[in-house]
Amino acid sequence: MFIELLDLLRCINAHEDTWLVASFSTVSNRFVVEGTLGCPTCSAKYSITAGVADFTAGVEVPRQSAKHRAGTLEREELATRAGAFLNATEPGATIVLGGTWAAAAQELSLMSEVRVFALNPPSGVEESETVGLLLVGSHIPAAPGSVLGIALDSSFPPEIVVSAVKAVRPGGRIVGPAEIPPPADLLVLAHDESYWVAEKAPEVIKLSRAGR
Repeated sequence: MFIELLDLLRCINAHEDTWLVASFSTVSNRFVVEGTLGCPTCSAKYSITAGVADFTAGVEVPRQSAKHRAGTLEREELATRAGAFLNATEPGATIVLGGTWAAAAQELSLMSEVRVFALNPPSGVEESETVGLLLVGSHIPAAPGSVLGIALDSSFPPEIVVSAVKAVRPGGRIVGPAEIPPPADLLVLAHDESYWVAEKAPEVIKLSRAGR
């Protein structure tokens, strides 16, 4: 995990938002190979092993099989779809890709100049200065309202959509599998038999009349 990406991660337990405290065992060229992230509020600890941060809290999560490794053209097509669905047009923004979508993490990062967290990525997905690899269960370890867009597949439990709504910022988008209904407070923009694309309501700015 590249050191600068660690500042974007948060504890998955229910309490006020706070940064995690990092303890490094092995660092190579600003990449944390082995280490621990600790929460100063609830004392939870999350390990970093072989560069991958583990937020599963001991829950076993499915990983994509190595039987089918997406080719370059397939990953580029997937990245193009994810970028279009999530409106990834803001360089430097944070995007979350989960499961099958995570195969295109590096391609989307390069294509749109965004930072990407790949959740439970398929075999062969590599980290970089703009791509971090995470293992998660039903919670996305991101600060509330900090993510531009999130794409998830059916390998995740339904509860993760609630976490996605919390993590995505107002006006941001979520792509979810048809098996998991979109929350009622999202505006569904499009859907087919496999996925839906929805938008979180933008912030409402109240206008006040200037006093005379």
